[in-house]
Amino acid sequence: MNSSKVILDKIINDSNAIINDNLSKANAQADDIIAKETALQEERIKQFEGGLKASYDEIIRRSVVVSNLDAKKITMDARAKAIDKLFEKAKEQLVNLDKKKYLAIVQSLIAKYAEDGDSVIISAVDKDRITQKFIDDTAKKLAIKLTLSKEVGNFNGGVVLAGKNSDKNLTFDMELQSIREECETQIANMLFEG
Repeated sequence: MNSSKVILDKIINDSNAIINDNLSKANAQADDIIAKETALQEERIKQFEGGLKASYDEIIRRSVVVSNLDAKKITMDARAKAIDKLFEKAKEQLVNLDKKKYLAIVQSLIAKYAEDGDSVIISAVDKDRITQKFIDDTAKKLAIKLTLSKEVGNFNGGVVLAGKNSDKNLTFDMELQSIREECETQIANMLFEG
């Protein structure tokens, strides 16, 4: 799990600019909505003076509620987009790691989940990185039999282990999705404090 923490820390550190930009835009949009609603309400004040104060107060209250809901929706959307970009950037960084680090991550995934007799499916972009020799060396370290599948997967980064009873999706998309599901609330709290 140490590699997940390192990846998570890297993701958070590299994404602050994206997050701040998205939050600034969301806050500007929220301020604009509130300013427009305030201007609209000032106009309505003139129309409702003279006996319709109760109706006016209700309209104001409803407008403020709607404005606040819109502002919250915009802010939540900006946060979701920021977290999406954060994980996209993390995947990009993983896929573009130097060969040694990349293979170390793939090997640790295989070591954690491989079973004797599994076939390792790689993506087209990994044909030059993940070789039969790499699979043979990994199998030897694990003291199990692994084969490099002739089938090429439609993914970018990581591997799929095709087994006798079940397949194991160890693609970076799946691994990052798992981290996201596990840590999204914690990430959001860390990124958007205050």
